Amino acid sequence: MKNLTKILFLMLVLVSCTKEPLYIPCTTTYPTTQNNGGEVSVDFLEGCWVLRKGTMYVQNLDTEETSEVFLFNSGPNSSLRYDGVSLYNFENLVRYETTWCFDFPENVPGAGVFKLDGDSIHPYGLNVTENNITITEHISGTYSLLGGSARPINYEIVNKQNKIINIYVQETYENIYGYNYYYFSKLTFKKL
Repeated sequence: MKNLTKILFLMLVLVSCTKEPLYIPCTTTYPTTQNNGGEVSVDFLEGCWVLRKGTMYVQNLDTEETSEVFLFNSGPNSSLRYDGVSLYNFENLVRYETTWCFDFPENVPGAGVFKLDGDSIHPYGLNVTENNITITEHISGTYSLLGGSARPINYEIVNKQNKIINIYVQETYENIYGYNYYYFSKLTFKKL
Protein backbone atom coordinates (compact mmCIF):
# COMPACT_ATOMS: atom_id res chain seq x y z
CA MET A 1 0.00 0.00 0.00
CA LYS A 2 2.88 2.37 0.80
CA ASN A 3 4.41 1.76 -2.63
CA LEU A 4 1.08 2.46 -4.31
CA THR A 5 0.76 5.72 -2.35
CA LYS A 6 4.30 6.75 -3.35
CA ILE A 7 3.60 5.95 -7.01
CA LEU A 8 0.33 7.92 -6.98
CA PHE A 9 2.05 10.87 -5.30
CA LEU A 10 4.90 10.79 -7.83
CA MET A 11 2.41 10.64 -10.73
CA LEU A 12 0.52 13.61 -9.27
CA VAL A 13 3.71 15.66 -9.01
CA LEU A 14 4.82 14.79 -12.55
CA VAL A 15 1.44 15.44 -14.14
CA SER A 16 0.90 18.75 -12.34
CA CYS A 17 4.16 20.24 -13.61
CA THR A 18 3.36 22.38 -16.62
CA LYS A 19 5.63 24.67 -18.55
CA GLU A 20 4.70 28.21 -19.43
CA PRO A 21 4.31 28.78 -23.17
CA LEU A 22 6.75 31.13 -24.87
CA TYR A 23 5.25 34.55 -25.58
CA ILE A 24 6.55 37.95 -26.52
CA PRO A 25 7.16 39.55 -23.10
CA CYS A 26 4.21 41.37 -21.54
CA THR A 27 6.48 44.30 -20.67
CA THR A 28 6.55 45.32 -24.31
CA THR A 29 5.71 48.97 -24.83
CA TYR A 30 2.96 48.74 -27.37
CA PRO A 31 4.06 50.32 -30.61
CA THR A 32 1.36 52.94 -30.67
CA THR A 33 0.21 54.35 -27.38
CA GLN A 34 -2.43 57.00 -26.96
CA ASN A 35 -1.46 60.26 -25.35
CA ASN A 36 -3.88 62.53 -23.51
CA GLY A 37 -5.22 63.99 -26.76
CA GLY A 38 -6.45 60.59 -27.94
CA GLU A 39 -3.98 60.48 -30.82
CA VAL A 40 -1.33 57.85 -31.26
CA SER A 41 2.24 58.84 -30.43
CA VAL A 42 5.14 57.12 -32.17
CA ASP A 43 7.57 60.03 -31.97
CA PHE A 44 10.31 58.09 -30.21
CA LEU A 45 10.42 55.41 -32.93
CA GLU A 46 10.49 57.94 -35.80
CA GLY A 47 13.84 58.04 -37.62
CA CYS A 48 16.67 55.60 -38.36
CA TRP A 49 17.99 52.84 -36.10
CA VAL A 50 21.05 50.58 -36.43
CA LEU A 51 20.97 46.91 -35.38
CA ARG A 52 23.16 46.08 -32.37
CA LYS A 53 22.21 42.51 -31.40
CA GLY A 54 19.49 39.93 -31.77
CA THR A 55 18.02 36.84 -30.17
CA MET A 56 15.58 34.31 -31.60
CA TYR A 57 13.24 32.61 -29.14
CA VAL A 58 12.12 29.15 -30.26
CA GLN A 59 9.53 26.82 -28.75
CA ASN A 60 8.82 23.27 -29.88
CA LEU A 61 5.05 23.10 -29.41
CA ASP A 62 5.05 19.29 -29.40
CA THR A 63 7.72 18.75 -26.74
CA GLU A 64 7.37 22.16 -25.02
CA GLU A 65 11.14 22.67 -25.18
CA THR A 66 12.26 26.29 -25.48
CA SER A 67 15.57 27.74 -26.51
CA GLU A 68 17.29 31.04 -27.22
CA VAL A 69 19.44 31.44 -30.30
CA PHE A 70 21.83 34.39 -30.30
CA LEU A 71 21.75 35.56 -33.90
CA PHE A 72 25.31 36.84 -34.20
CA ASN A 73 27.25 34.10 -32.37
CA SER A 74 28.82 32.83 -35.59
CA GLY A 75 29.61 36.21 -37.14
CA PRO A 76 28.13 39.55 -38.21
CA ASN A 77 25.58 38.07 -40.66
CA SER A 78 22.34 36.38 -39.65
CA SER A 79 18.70 35.91 -40.60
CA LEU A 80 15.24 36.26 -39.09
CA ARG A 81 14.47 32.72 -40.25
CA TYR A 82 15.14 29.66 -38.09
CA ASP A 83 17.26 27.98 -40.79
CA GLY A 84 19.39 31.06 -41.50
CA VAL A 85 18.28 31.15 -45.15
CA SER A 86 16.59 34.47 -45.86
CA LEU A 87 13.89 34.57 -48.50
CA TYR A 88 13.66 38.38 -48.55
CA ASN A 89 16.10 41.23 -47.90
CA PHE A 90 14.04 42.19 -44.85
CA GLU A 91 15.13 38.92 -43.21
CA ASN A 92 18.85 39.56 -43.77
CA LEU A 93 20.64 40.97 -40.75
CA VAL A 94 24.14 42.43 -40.53
CA ARG A 95 25.23 43.48 -37.07
CA TYR A 96 26.13 47.20 -36.80
CA GLU A 97 25.14 47.75 -40.48
CA THR A 98 21.45 46.90 -40.90
CA THR A 99 19.34 50.03 -40.49
CA TRP A 100 15.59 50.38 -40.11
CA CYS A 101 14.12 53.82 -40.82
CA PHE A 102 10.57 54.69 -39.82
CA ASP A 103 8.68 57.59 -41.40
CA PHE A 104 5.29 57.56 -39.69
CA PRO A 105 2.13 59.08 -41.18
CA GLU A 106 0.91 62.42 -39.88
CA ASN A 107 -2.46 60.90 -39.01
CA VAL A 108 -3.27 57.59 -37.40
CA PRO A 109 -4.57 55.32 -38.73
CA GLY A 110 -2.45 55.90 -41.79
CA ALA A 111 0.30 54.72 -44.09
CA GLY A 112 3.92 55.73 -43.73
CA VAL A 113 7.22 54.56 -45.18
CA PHE A 114 9.78 52.05 -43.87
CA LYS A 115 13.28 52.03 -45.39
CA LEU A 116 15.60 49.08 -45.01
CA ASP A 117 19.28 50.04 -45.05
CA GLY A 118 18.42 53.52 -46.35
CA ASP A 119 17.01 52.23 -49.65
CA SER A 120 14.72 55.02 -50.86
CA ILE A 121 14.29 53.47 -54.32
CA HIS A 122 12.51 50.37 -52.97
CA PRO A 123 10.79 51.46 -49.74
CA TYR A 124 8.35 49.35 -47.78
CA GLY A 125 4.97 50.46 -46.53
CA LEU A 126 4.31 51.19 -42.87
CA ASN A 127 0.74 50.62 -41.79
CA VAL A 128 -0.07 52.25 -38.46
CA THR A 129 -3.29 51.88 -36.48
CA GLU A 130 -4.11 52.78 -32.89
CA ASN A 131 -2.68 49.49 -31.63
CA ASN A 132 -0.50 48.10 -34.39
CA ILE A 133 2.56 48.83 -36.53
CA THR A 134 3.04 46.62 -39.58
CA ILE A 135 5.73 46.68 -42.24
CA THR A 136 4.08 45.93 -45.59
CA GLU A 137 4.61 46.08 -49.32
CA HIS A 138 4.71 49.73 -50.41
CA ILE A 139 1.37 50.92 -51.71
CA SER A 140 2.85 52.31 -54.94
CA GLY A 141 5.49 49.65 -55.51
CA THR A 142 5.33 47.29 -58.45
CA TYR A 143 7.86 45.05 -56.74
CA SER A 144 7.40 42.34 -54.13
CA LEU A 145 9.74 42.91 -51.19
CA LEU A 146 7.92 40.64 -48.72
CA GLY A 147 6.28 38.17 -51.10
CA GLY A 148 2.91 39.85 -50.58
CA SER A 149 3.17 39.34 -46.83
CA ALA A 150 3.48 41.76 -43.91
CA ARG A 151 5.57 41.90 -40.73
CA PRO A 152 3.84 43.18 -37.58
CA ILE A 153 6.25 44.59 -35.00
CA ASN A 154 6.16 45.43 -31.30
CA TYR A 155 8.80 47.44 -29.53
CA GLU A 156 9.93 48.31 -26.05
CA ILE A 157 12.09 51.19 -24.97
CA VAL A 158 15.18 49.80 -23.26
CA ASN A 159 16.96 53.08 -22.54
CA LYS A 160 15.28 56.34 -23.52
CA GLN A 161 18.31 58.52 -22.75
CA ASN A 162 20.68 56.43 -24.91
CA LYS A 163 17.91 55.78 -27.47
CA ILE A 164 17.98 51.98 -27.39
CA ILE A 165 14.94 49.85 -28.23
CA ASN A 166 14.04 46.20 -28.67
CA ILE A 167 11.87 45.32 -31.65
CA TYR A 168 9.95 42.03 -31.68
CA VAL A 169 9.38 40.71 -35.20
CA GLN A 170 8.87 37.60 -37.34
CA GLU A 171 6.42 35.89 -35.02
CA THR A 172 5.98 32.55 -36.79
CA TYR A 173 4.27 29.20 -36.38
CA GLU A 174 5.93 26.62 -38.59
CA ASN A 175 6.42 22.89 -39.03
CA ILE A 176 10.14 22.07 -38.95
CA TYR A 177 11.29 18.49 -39.52
CA GLY A 178 7.88 17.14 -38.48
CA TYR A 179 7.59 19.20 -35.28
CA ASN A 180 5.41 22.26 -34.72
CA TYR A 181 7.39 25.33 -33.70
CA TYR A 182 6.68 28.88 -32.63
CA TYR A 183 9.45 31.47 -32.87
CA PHE A 184 10.09 35.19 -32.93
CA SER A 185 13.12 37.48 -32.85
CA LYS A 186 14.04 40.28 -30.48
CA LEU A 187 16.32 42.80 -32.18
CA THR A 188 18.11 45.56 -30.27
CA PHE A 189 18.57 48.86 -32.11
CA LYS A 190 20.24 52.17 -31.32
CA LYS A 191 19.05 55.42 -32.86
CA LEU A 192 21.36 57.04 -35.37
